[in-house]
Amino acid sequence: MTYYIFRHGETFFTKNDVPYGDNYETAEIIPEAIPVIEKIGNYLNDKLENNNYTSPFKRSLQTVEIVEKITGKKFIPDVRLSEERVSHAKETLAQMEERLRSFLNDVKKGNPESVAICSHGWPIAALISIITKDRVTKFDLSCYPKCGVLTVIEGTSLKTLDFN
Repeated sequence: MTYYIFRHGETFFTKNDVPYGDNYETAEIIPEAIPVIEKIGNYLNDKLENNNYTSPFKRSLQTVEIVEKITGKKFIPDVRLSEERVSHAKETLAQMEERLRSFLNDVKKGNPESVAICSHGWPIAALISIITKDRVTKFDLSCYPKCGVLTVIEGTSLKTLDFN
């Protein structure tokens, strides 16, 4: 199976490295993010099947809307791909790992050739660790990709493509 994992488009908060605060779920992508997302969509255009998932947060939904227009493939919102709640003391690292493992186990049941996932920094770092190492550590969470980077995992091979 091949995983195509990418972070939502750039937001004011990610661009300026400031916390989301009350905009945790509602932050929007900024106009500069659109050309980068279009490049990701063009790359994915002939690679996607119907196994495409996204966080239900606004910035992720805006991101996949652009990818959907290019690829003609729909993304299904899944709450398990939501932003981490560890830093807000609303879940533990183990709980975040558990929800992401649950997501991956459900996806694998369909035996797809490829899966596309749009999510957030820490959840993406955790997904990559689960897929490649079958475990997540606190250190792994610091290794999340920036917006505009696509991580492709095929078997045990991992590569990153920077569309910025």
